[in-house]
Amino acid sequence: MTRTKLALAMQSAMIGITIGMTALPGVTWAATSQEAQASNTNTQEYDIAAGALDTALNQFARVADINLSYEATLLEKLSSVGLKGRYTVSSGLAALLSGSGLEAVPQTGRGYVLRKATVVSGEAQGKTLPTVNVKASREISSSTLPAEYAGGQVARGGKIGLLGNKDNLDTPFSVTQYTAKLIEDQQAQNIGDVLINDPSIRNTYSRGSGRDEFNIRGFTLFNYDAMFNGLYGVAPRDSSSLIGIERVEVLRGPNALLNGMAPAGSVGGAINLVPKRAGETPLNRLTVSFIDDSQLATHIDVARRFGSEQQLGLRVNAITSSGDTPVDHSKEKLDAFAIGVDFRNEQLRIEADLNYQNRLTYARSGLLFPDTGVQIGAAPDAKSNYLPKWSYWKSNQLSGATRMEFDLTPDLMLYGALGGSQYDFSSLQTSWLMLNEQGDIGARPSRTKQYVHTITAEAGVKGKFTTGNVSHEAVLSASSYAMEFGSLLVRSSTIFSNIYSPATSIEPTLALGGNIPKGGESRLRSIALADTASMLDNKLQLTLGVRHQQVIASSFDDASGARLDHYDQSDLTPTVAVTIKPSNQLSFYGNYIEALNQGAVAPPGTTNAGQMFGPAASKQREAGVKYDFGRFATTLSAFEIERPSGFTNPSTLRFGMNGIQRNRGIELITQGEAIDHVRILGGFAWTQGKLNKTENGTDDGNTAPAVPKLQFNLAGEWDTVFLPGLTLTARMLHTSPQYVDTANTQKIPTWNRYDLGARYAFVAGKTPITIRGTVENVFDKNYWLSAAREGLTVGAPRTVLLSVSADF
Repeated sequence: MTRTKLALAMQSAMIGITIGMTALPGVTWAATSQEAQASNTNTQEYDIAAGALDTALNQFARVADINLSYEATLLEKLSSVGLKGRYTVSSGLAALLSGSGLEAVPQTGRGYVLRKATVVSGEAQGKTLPTVNVKASREISSSTLPAEYAGGQVARGGKIGLLGNKDNLDTPFSVTQYTAKLIEDQQAQNIGDVLINDPSIRNTYSRGSGRDEFNIRGFTLFNYDAMFNGLYGVAPRDSSSLIGIERVEVLRGPNALLNGMAPAGSVGGAINLVPKRAGETPLNRLTVSFIDDSQLATHIDVARRFGSEQQLGLRVNAITSSGDTPVDHSKEKLDAFAIGVDFRNEQLRIEADLNYQNRLTYARSGLLFPDTGVQIGAAPDAKSNYLPKWSYWKSNQLSGATRMEFDLTPDLMLYGALGGSQYDFSSLQTSWLMLNEQGDIGARPSRTKQYVHTITAEAGVKGKFTTGNVSHEAVLSASSYAMEFGSLLVRSSTIFSNIYSPATSIEPTLALGGNIPKGGESRLRSIALADTASMLDNKLQLTLGVRHQQVIASSFDDASGARLDHYDQSDLTPTVAVTIKPSNQLSFYGNYIEALNQGAVAPPGTTNAGQMFGPAASKQREAGVKYDFGRFATTLSAFEIERPSGFTNPSTLRFGMNGIQRNRGIELITQGEAIDHVRILGGFAWTQGKLNKTENGTDDGNTAPAVPKLQFNLAGEWDTVFLPGLTLTARMLHTSPQYVDTANTQKIPTWNRYDLGARYAFVAGKTPITIRGTVENVFDKNYWLSAAREGLTVGAPRTVLLSVSADF
C-alpha cells in the first residue's frame, strides 16, 4: 500500500469514526424543528411563470435551496398560475400547491415531500385537532426518487452509490438520470436505446441485436456490469427489456468507492437500473407496439397501493413480443415479467423485486474481427445479413433482490440489500474473421451452453450529524459478490462467406452432452467508509472516502475439474471529491477516484490462453462546472483516466497486462426545456485516447482502439401550438473515425444518424391514449457502428417503431 493511500484511508477512517460520537459533548444532531422555523421566517423573492406544476415546483426548489421529493404521477396534467413576490418556503409551496389537492410535508435537511392533502371533515371543522407527527421517506433514504427535471426526460438527481440520492448540483461527478417518460416516449427496448441519447456513450451493438454493450469515455462497459437497484449481478446479462425500470442512471468515470468493483472490470462509468414502484394513483396501462419488419409486442403495467396509509405497494409489468426485424432472416422472441413490492411506515422501508426474462435472438449477435493488416472496406448493406439464419442466442434469467432501510433515529439509518440471479445460455454462433478488403470472411461455428449464478449483498449504516459549523453525511458499508460460471463448447469445420454477398450455409451438426462443468468462480468483498462534510451553508462540500477491496478468483479445467489458476489479492481505492456552490444555480466540482479492475484472462489463440492476471487500479482526475438556468441545465467537465490494459504481442502471440491506456477528454451535457414547449438533450464528448508502456514500446503514442475523437448528440422535442397533444421529435448523432487495432493500421470512418418521430396524446372518453411513431436512421445509411474490442459491428438499417398506450 502506498503512503498516499494509507494517509487517505486513515483520514477517512477518522472522519467515519465520528458516526459513533453522538453521545459526546459538542456533537449535535440536526433538529427538524429548527429547520422548519427558519423556513417559516426567512423570505425570498420569487418570479415563477405560469405553466406545468412540476416545472414551477422544480424552479421554486432550486431558488429556495430545498430538496423536494414526490411521485411523478401526483403532478401529471396539473398546472400552476405561477408565483411572484416575497414568500417563505412554506408559504411559497402552499401558494403553488393551492387547488392541486396536494401538500408539502417538511423533512430533515431542508427537505419536503409532496403527498395528497389531508381532508378535514365538516364535523372536525372549527375544532382544535390533535397534533400529528408525519414522517415520510427522508432525504437520507434511497427509496424516494429525486424529482424529475423540467421536461420530464431526466431527473434532478439520483443514487450515487453508497452516498445515496443526491441532487445533481451537489454531486461531484458527471451524472444523468433518464426517466421512464423518456423510455416510453422513445419506445426504448433496452438500455442501449436509452443511452443513445448520451454524447459520452456509444453502443457496441445496434438495436435488435439481443445484447447490450457500451463505450463510456472510451472504455467498454459490459451489460453484466450494470446494477439493479444498486446491486451487481442482478440485472439481465445480455439485454434488459426495461419493462420494470423507472430510471436509467448513468455515472461517468471510475467509481469503485461508490459502487464497489465492477465484476467484469468496467471502468468508464456505471449504470444503475431503478425499478418501478406503485404510485399514489392506481395504474392500468396497456401498450401495443410494432417494430418493422413484423415484430409485435404487448406490454401491461399495473400498480396499486394498499393499507390505511397506503403503506404497501405492488407494481406488475409483463411483456411478450416476437417477429422479424428489419435485417434479413433475423427475428427475436421475448417473454418477461417484473414484479415490484414495497412497504413503508414511520421507520421502516422494504423493497423486493422479482424479474424473469427469456430472450431468443436469431442471426443478430457477434463481432466481425479483421485479420492483421487487412484494410477495412465500406460497411455492407445493413439489411442484408452475413450472419447465418440458423445462428442464435438464447438466454433465460431469473433474478430477485430485496432492500431494507430502518431509521434508528431521524438522522441515523441502517440499511441492507440482498440479490441473486440464475442465468442459463445456449447458442449456435459464428465469430467471423475478415480475410481481405473484398469482404471475404471465415468462421468456425460453435455451439455453446453456459450458466452463471450470482449472489450479492450489502449492508451499512448512514448518519447525519454536525461538529461545530460543519455538517456531515457519513456512511460505513460492506459488500459481497459471488459468481460461479461454467460452459461447454464444441466447434465445427470452417465455413466461408462474404459480407457484401452473403453465402447460404448449411447448419452444422454439433452436439453437446453431459453436465456443464464449472469453469471459474470469483468472490469480491469490500468495506467502504465515506464522509461528506458541508460548510458555509452547503456552499462547500468535501467528500473523502476509501474502499478496501478483496478479489478472489479461480479457473478450472473443463475435463478434470482441477483448478488451473488462482489468486487472492486486495487493495485500497481512495476518493477525494469537492463541490463549491457560489449560488443555488452554479456549482464547481472536482474529483480524484480510483477503480479496481479484475484482471484479464488471456484469450483463446494466444500462447498463454487461460492465464489469469491479477487486479489493477484505474485512476481518474476530473474537474467541471454545472449551471442550472431553472428549466435548462448544463455540465461541462474535463477528465483524465488511466487504465492498465492487456494486449497480444503480434510476434509472439502472447497476451500480457503490460500497457496503459490514457483517455483525456472534455464533455458538455445539456438537458431540459430550452424554451416553452421545447425540450433538448444534447452535447458533445471530445476524447483523446493514447496508448503508453506497450510491449517493447511498439504502439506507444498510438490512438487507443474504439475511441472516437468527437461524439456529438442533439435531440429535440416540440409540443406543437397548432394541435394540443401533438409532439414532434428529431435526433442527430455524429461519431468521428475509430481505429480498430492498436497498431492504428485499421480504421472505420465517421458516421452520422438522423431520427424523426411524433406522438399524440389525447383523451377518448375517460381513457388517456398516446400514439407514438419513430423512424430511426431516416436516410437508411450503411455504416460501421463500432470498433469495440478490436471487432466490428454494423449499424441498424432504417427502422420504423409504432406504439399505442392506453390508461384504463
